[in-house]
Amino acid sequence: MNANFTKMVQVKSYQHIVEQIQSAICEGTLEKGDKLPSEMKLKDVFSTSRGTVREALRVLEQKGLVSIRTGVKGGATVKDVNTEAMSDNMGLLIRHQKVSLQHLAELREFLEGYAAEKAARLNDAAAIVTLKSIIREIGEHVKTEPDGLEEFNRLDAKFHRQIATMADNPLIEANLRTIHENIHVYFQSYILFSRKVLEDDFQDLCDIAAAVEEGDSAAAGAAARQHVAKFSKLMEMKHSSDFAVPKKQSTI
Repeated sequence: MNANFTKMVQVKSYQHIVEQIQSAICEGTLEKGDKLPSEMKLKDVFSTSRGTVREALRVLEQKGLVSIRTGVKGGATVKDVNTEAMSDNMGLLIRHQKVSLQHLAELREFLEGYAAEKAARLNDAAAIVTLKSIIREIGEHVKTEPDGLEEFNRLDAKFHRQIATMADNPLIEANLRTIHENIHVYFQSYILFSRKVLEDDFQDLCDIAAAVEEGDSAAAGAAARQHVAKFSKLMEMKHSSDFAVPKKQSTI
């Protein structure tokens, strides 16, 4: 007999409740806006304690599957299944700089390169009009000769979110939207303002937009990856200099 049996894994009571309610939501048995039974009724349905039901509801809320209101008319209501919870968690990691510059650069090169390639392949005329309007908006801002990157970074994020939308993949869009809503903390720490940095960044965006408009997926992907790599290297250099060990001065 060659069967490979494994030991039975004991599931906590609250996990049993979570899995059943989660399955009902994903299968459509429970729909957005539906109210779950009260804690007392759920306690009876699952033959468990009220504390176990509360723990299960807390986990479902953390997953973004239900919203919970307190009070007489409160309770748990089913939410739409989306990428909100995933985005929130990633956003916290980026905002509090719990992700290394190297790991962030790797993820951005992969996702942004692919998104630009896909946007060029799909070559959606209406979306390209929007992309070009963002480029014009950035160009007008650059002409004002700003003395900082704050507004430019906002417009840069708008550009990248548009490329992500044009890739027509909700997972790619959610991840890149989250990155560009939170990456400003890295830019503020590791990108020093200069006219050259501003102009280089703007030229990169123009190159990406032009390749997308021409439907040249290879050029669009390469331009996006080179753009990410260039500014990731700038941040790495600043980060390294900040933590460099100062040389001992001679006492002679």
